[in-house]
Amino acid sequence: MSLFRLHRGWREPNGLVTDHVTSGQAITAASAYEAMAAALAEGDFLVTDDTNLVWLTNEQDVLVWSLRLDDEDIQTEPAVP
Repeated sequence: MSLFRLHRGWREPNGLVTDHVTSGQAITAASAYEAMAAALAEGDFLVTDDTNLVWLTNEQDVLVWSLRLDDEDIQTEPAVP
């Protein structure tokens, strides 16, 4: 089993991550995939008004998964036939 940490923050349109918070509880899982599934179950930590980015790090503090929750700087264009 490995130890993972769940983080959240705000990603500015220029990519800068601010308001970084780390969850107080560690996620123990056999793989990054299992840790990701456990992280997604942490809805109260993940979904807040001041969060648009969440990520997991492993025991070496290396990023193993991330999810951008909202990108206000991305605009979609209609498909051109």
